[in-house]
Amino acid sequence: MRRIVFTFLLVFLATMCPPWMWATNQQLGTLENLVEEEIWIIFAHDPAGYLHDAWENILEGNLYDAAHNMRKAKAFLMLETHRADKEAKDDLAASTRELEKLIRTIEEGSAPAIKTLREAFAKAEYALAYHHHQKALSYKAKGDHEKATYALDAAATHLMYGSVWAGRELDQNDAVAAKEARAIARKVNRGAKWSPDRLREAIKGIGRGIKKLGNRLMSTREGSKN
Repeated sequence: MRRIVFTFLLVFLATMCPPWMWATNQQLGTLENLVEEEIWIIFAHDPAGYLHDAWENILEGNLYDAAHNMRKAKAFLMLETHRADKEAKDDLAASTRELEKLIRTIEEGSAPAIKTLREAFAKAEYALAYHHHQKALSYKAKGDHEKATYALDAAATHLMYGSVWAGRELDQNDAVAAKEARAIARKVNRGAKWSPDRLREAIKGIGRGIKKLGNRLMSTREGSKN
């Protein structure tokens, strides 16, 4: 029930709020004023699913649903931008703008090029992965290991999806780190024992994988300019 209510709120914000409300330079209230941090963490994986659904919609020629799913993903990026640390804000904001351009193109009846979609989705997933990894580091520094594991799990999810959109497989060690991050989150969720040392290694591995994905996207961007 909690998930349904929150999703309804998110879609409402994405579709009903005027764009200028999000673009204003005035300081917005923190995300915690909308929803408790503990609840928000549950939904941290959802943008990956919406982008995947939008991709399937595009392949099926269903532009209406593609735009709708991309708007839901964009809404998450907008909200994450406002809870992100300074280092992660720019990439999230840039991906939000890029998705909006693609959405408008789709709503006008034109399907973007497959390459353009893959690159945009990869950058969005990278921005989310980096953001959640930064959150994991922040939570860990504060001694909140439970939130750190959930944030790291979300970072692992977005890293894996971002790697797929970018057309590269995770290195074996990075893939192991992603698997470990998800395993630790499940243990925490069940109340089972877990190792802080493994959490520390998983954080390092996810960070390493995110950096490689960022370098790959940067080289792709530079290559397209030449």
